[in-house]
Amino acid sequence: MGSVIAKARYFREGNPSDAPGGVGVLPPPVLHDRLRLYHVHMNPYGHRVLLILDAKRAPYEIMYLDPLKLPSWFVQKNPRHYLRLPVKIPVLETPTGHGDKFLYESVVICDYLDEKYARNPLHSSDPYVKAQDRLLIERFNELIKGSLECFDTNFAFGSEQILQTMEVFEKELATRGATYFSGNRPGMLDYMIWPWIERLYLLRCVNQKKFDEKRNMFPNFADWGDQMQLDDVVKKHASSPSEYFEYYKNARAHSMGYYL
Repeated sequence: MGSVIAKARYFREGNPSDAPGGVGVLPPPVLHDRLRLYHVHMNPYGHRVLLILDAKRAPYEIMYLDPLKLPSWFVQKNPRHYLRLPVKIPVLETPTGHGDKFLYESVVICDYLDEKYARNPLHSSDPYVKAQDRLLIERFNELIKGSLECFDTNFAFGSEQILQTMEVFEKELATRGATYFSGNRPGMLDYMIWPWIERLYLLRCVNQKKFDEKRNMFPNFADWGDQMQLDDVVKKHASSPSEYFEYYKNARAHSMGYYL
């Protein structure tokens, strides 16, 4: 599985040295004072959730899973298991007074976190702007399920769908006249699309000239990307273009799949 961690393991926020190793066949301890994110290493959907967790300064721990060797207790607890549907990752486990509960779908998880933790709101307080942002997220999600995953198999870049979508976001930034889609700091829309944009930088390792040509086509979007890389939350969970390149190059021999 390339860089996917072979055994499920968990550790507290930002401290991999606390990882106790494989958890075996037994589930992790019951939650009390923090959330728990079930995540696949290098998975962009989980990357989304990590950005929001840190932007909201929520207490959490991470459990890394190998999607090809999911523990039976995780499968049995997963809400989709009871619907006889394939399990999806990431999953957020949250403690309640009536036992732990589980959420899946990265968009749903991130909206939940923004509502649960009032500090640093990431959605606009204007209902219309919030609705527009959600439409842009949906537009981007359509791209994710199509052309943007192409570098998982052939590192292609510049398909018509990618360019059309980037043009939409380029014009949106110009219309809003701000550094970020959310104004003077990153918000929900910025963080929700960032994991895939960060991965596009791996194309520098394939063809720097071609990458620069595409970058010059979208100056607002390029400037936005430069500013996003300076954000403390983004930096905490960032990987370099070379790391992504090696990961996806190795993953091409496997059936990686993506998890919402």
